[in-house]
Amino acid sequence: MIWEEMLEDYGVIIEERLKDHFKDLRREAERYHPFIADVYSNLEKYILRRGKRLASCSALLTYKGYTGRIDDNILDVCVGIEIYRHCILVHDDLIDMDTFRRGGKTIHQTFMEGYDSRFGNGVAVFLGNIAYSLASNAIICSGFPEDKVAKVLLLLSKGYREVNESQILDLLFEYKKNVSVDEWRIMASKRAASLFKVTILTGAVLGGASSEDLKRLEEAAVNIGYAFDIQDDIIDTFADEEQYGRPPCRDIILGKKPLHVIYALNSTDLEASRALRALLGKKSLNREDTTLIREVVKKTGGLEAAKKISRKYTETARMLVSQTGLNDDVKEFFNSLIAYIEESLDWYR
Repeated sequence: MIWEEMLEDYGVIIEERLKDHFKDLRREAERYHPFIADVYSNLEKYILRRGKRLASCSALLTYKGYTGRIDDNILDVCVGIEIYRHCILVHDDLIDMDTFRRGGKTIHQTFMEGYDSRFGNGVAVFLGNIAYSLASNAIICSGFPEDKVAKVLLLLSKGYREVNESQILDLLFEYKKNVSVDEWRIMASKRAASLFKVTILTGAVLGGASSEDLKRLEEAAVNIGYAFDIQDDIIDTFADEEQYGRPPCRDIILGKKPLHVIYALNSTDLEASRALRALLGKKSLNREDTTLIREVVKKTGGLEAAKKISRKYTETARMLVSQTGLNDDVKEFFNSLIAYIEESLDWYR
């Protein structure tokens, strides 16, 4: 896939920049306290674990789509974007009580060892907050004109508020018996949709996009984010551990209500929806439970309903990207990403 190849190429460049950035952070922290230097070292390892760098590459490629170049300034902004992405994940791991991410220990789990859960959880809270500050600082010091930096910082600040609001709603939905499709849409509008909006608009603002293109890209980013969320949630339910790197139905165990589950729970097939509801929040699922969940989501039409909604979002996103002044290479990148989201829906029937 074109988008994967481009992420791999540009992701390496961003990772090298991240390593240089953290080298300076550790050097400064060592003069303050060696433990803080160790904290930053662990944050660096957490960020640099295998990943697609989709957030930072979206900013980078959108910038390149308007300027035709990659320069030191945008690479420093990408460092900030990547740290911003992970400040969210540090807290997300803590709230979801995850112990591993991308094959390594989560931040709170790392700092529990040798101390206790209170210490590990506390470090994760504080380090997530620090990471937001580090992200903002990287953007401030990037060398772009002050007016453009101010616009990007406003995007970042608004996006951070939105994603935390979405996390609150996501947590609330674990405790709510009935969640509507409209409620899910409100929550999801501030989740991946918010992240794509921050990253794509950051590249567009810094690259000098027109006001008309900024509006198109904002709407495209939101639609990509919605489709991405639906895809990711479907994968969580239907992918095997060998594919996904963690046990399936993690959302179900936590009592979360992704779109395909909401459709299934609101189905007219009351027996099937009751069977699914009985498994929500169950502390552990065996193979039979997982099979039943998948069968109910399919039988009630929840899977197909979510897929249909996702495809509407990808169609809208593709149309909007085509109307922008991005260069052809970057349009191809986003179209390839959109096509992947669409195609991955067909993995599960």
